[in-house]
Amino acid sequence: MDLYAEQIIDLSKNPLNRGALANASFTHSGVNTTCGDHVRLYVLVKGGKVKEAMWEGDGCAISIAAASVLTEEMRGKKVEDLGWIKKEDLFEWLGIDHLGPARVKCVTLCLETLQLGLTQEPNL
Repeated sequence: MDLYAEQIIDLSKNPLNRGALANASFTHSGVNTTCGDHVRLYVLVKGGKVKEAMWEGDGCAISIAAASVLTEEMRGKKVEDLGWIKKEDLFEWLGIDHLGPARVKCVTLCLETLQLGLTQEPNL
């Protein structure tokens, strides 16, 4: 649990890929109404692959860390492969074995936002 806590805290203090992306192919926002976390994803697609992924938002340390690792992992992937990312992948990338039910939504907010955004952007 100490390693998990260290990685989450480090990513929350030094988030990866945080910021807007002016030339994004699509953006999508999501909110965790349970705790107030919110995220806006920016994704630049070229040749059917993610060239750049960024995010803006505020939330707990877990939510920030999850957005950081998801945007990092998205780069270079084919758009059609993004729909196959599961919450278990996020848990693995964050080094988390399990969380209480209330905290799972903190991890999955960015993923749910991505997947909803993809369904609303049929021309990617």
